[in-house]
Amino acid sequence: MQLENANGAGVYAEAVLEQPSHIGLESLKLLEGRVDGILARQAALCAERDRLHAELQDAQNRIAELKRQVDTYERERTQVRARVESILGRLEGLDLS
Repeated sequence: MQLENANGAGVYAEAVLEQPSHIGLESLKLLEGRVDGILARQAALCAERDRLHAELQDAQNRIAELKRQVDTYERERTQVRARVESILGRLEGLDLS
């Protein structure tokens, strides 16, 4: 089966050659500038991503440390409460009359 185009001619019957487009020197410089700008922006974004990742890691470490401190304070508070209740219980048992 032969493929045909709208004119009824074989698709491969004629090769269409286009004239190569010439890029002017100014257009090339403009393109190069845009590529350089994109690469610079990409590098800046990578650096910012790395900085933000480090900040996030520091914040997560600080949160973990603060949670440990809160847990320690809660345990100490529970121990202090138990000791105070024990002392109050012993004082109630005294006959001060």
